[in-house]
Amino acid sequence: MRIAVKPFGPVDPAALEHLRTSLREFGDVDAIQEASLPAKAFDAKRGKYRASAVLRACLAEPGDRILAVTDVDLFEEGKTFVFGYATIRDRFAVISTRRLHDGSAVRFLDRVEKEAFHEIGHTLGLDHDPDPGCVMHFSNSLQDTDRKGRRWCAGCAAVAEPTLRRLGR
Repeated sequence: MRIAVKPFGPVDPAALEHLRTSLREFGDVDAIQEASLPAKAFDAKRGKYRASAVLRACLAEPGDRILAVTDVDLFEEGKTFVFGYATIRDRFAVISTRRLHDGSAVRFLDRVEKEAFHEIGHTLGLDHDPDPGCVMHFSNSLQDTDRKGRRWCAGCAAVAEPTLRRLGR
């Protein structure tokens, strides 16, 4: 499987490098040149960017999976904010590093990795998992993200495996 990591706007270089390294677990990882955030994605009333609109800006990108990464605040309808966003079984996912900072570089990179694996999981057909140790467990706060593990539970891994095999992992 080929995953392309595409920054939208300036993103912490350490976060991008960490993603390129950790996502190699899935196969090849390509770095795509930084792009500007789509103006249409910005909601002036909220002062945030709509995550699904950022995903639409990735439609022409090559790769089995595209992970957009940004450092702006994201939202989706019905949610005040989202750490990331993807639709089930689509090629595209986005994560935001904006709310993952707390002064600890180690925790920051751990959170970035967890959010990336969570959103890539959605693209592979995984839904939210009730197991608080599974990376597919829904995070409503940094505490939720910190409590969950970095990888899928056995059940989620079994669901993702056929798609991963089909994509050449």
